[in-house]
Amino acid sequence: MEEKPFKCEVCDQSFSRTAHFLIHQRTHTGDKPFTCEVCNKSFSQSSNLHRHRRIHTGEKPFTCEVCHKAFTLSSSLLLHQTIHTGEKPFKCKVCDKAFPTSTRLLLHQSIHTGEKPFRCRLCDKSFSESSHFHSHQRVHTGEKPFTCQVCNKSFSLSSNLREHQRLHTGEKPFKCEVCKKSFAQLSGLVKHRHTHTGEKKIFTCEVCNQEFEQLWGMLDHRRIHTVREAK
Repeated sequence: MEEKPFKCEVCDQSFSRTAHFLIHQRTHTGDKPFTCEVCNKSFSQSSNLHRHRRIHTGEKPFTCEVCHKAFTLSSSLLLHQTIHTGEKPFKCKVCDKAFPTSTRLLLHQSIHTGEKPFRCRLCDKSFSESSHFHSHQRVHTGEKPFTCQVCNKSFSLSSNLREHQRLHTGEKPFKCEVCKKSFAQLSGLVKHRHTHTGEKKIFTCEVCNQEFEQLWGMLDHRRIHTVREAK
């Protein structure tokens, strides 16, 4: 067994090398002696600073041997490679669904636990995933960071931008199983299906019970309550 003579007095963790011991000490002291010359962000380890600098230089030293896509971090490359290998080593113990990363597994598990740790301070709405939480924040801020390069129209969600871009490309990926008619948006296909079934789906506002024939109409109306709750 390797000798570990350097022992941390705070947490009793031991190390075989002085350098590793000194680096560990910074987790307790909060010392970050390595500072980026461009943005002044500080790091506890020189290796972390070295990786951070690639954000500014655009350096991507890790390349996929299959599709030649390049990455700034080796961890990003390893995650990307699961697309080609299909490897999903992290399995949910509840439903056996598998994921390529432990992070995605943790996000999935909130479906079973019902946990929603990301709460909006303006309207108290909670979310299981941070990405959904950040998207929701734009309802309050009005931020629209996704812009169409053809007509410069902006959107709060990347999914809305993708749907909009089909107006320019003519793409219609949603096809009716009955008559093979195609639509640019899923909502268009859902509405069209009622012509075959004879059903008329109604979307109801959960706050005031007002009814709408179209989902987008209900969602647009729902923002009225969100704004009122935020005041």
